[in-house]
Amino acid sequence: MTILIVDTRAGNLFSLRAAIERLGFKTRTLDKPDDKIYAGIVIPGQGRFGTVLKNLRANGWIPYLEQARIEAIPMLGICVGMQIFFEASAEDKDVVGIGWFKGRAEALDFPKKPMVGWAQLDSKIWPEAIVYFVNSYGVKQSEYSIAETTYGETFTAAIHQGNFTGVQFHPEKSSVVGAKIIEQSLKEPNNDHSI
Repeated sequence: MTILIVDTRAGNLFSLRAAIERLGFKTRTLDKPDDKIYAGIVIPGQGRFGTVLKNLRANGWIPYLEQARIEAIPMLGICVGMQIFFEASAEDKDVVGIGWFKGRAEALDFPKKPMVGWAQLDSKIWPEAIVYFVNSYGVKQSEYSIAETTYGETFTAAIHQGNFTGVQFHPEKSSVVGAKIIEQSLKEPNNDHSI
């Protein structure tokens, strides 16, 4: 089973690739889509909202991801790789998001910016899970939220709808719990994600 990692040209993909391969998957990293069918797709979580979207649009990823959604291929969006599927972001106000989900990423009222470190999730699906965050922006509320966290204010930590799972935290840096979340998102995208 090969997992496609979308190279948004906005960050180091080494830790993400290593985390996925430790789960027994093969990985392939591409900056432009090809015509192969993959077991799952991961959109990584580094970079600015506008820059990531610009690179994805320039390299033909949006139609590819739309088709993957139709075909119910498991997808995992991480941090900004989740935010881009909403309508907009305060980080780049003139950039339109992909718009699969209503809402926008906002600059959050954190005690320190960016938020860097471990925080506990408030989630029925992942009760008492502690995961690693690096972010200044986030979606405050979503109808598809499956987890929240609070750091100064409460915001959406994860969403799930159909074959898509999005997480504001970095599961590739979140130890055993993060590994389980990656595995669930890529192997069992339509279940309740409970661990």
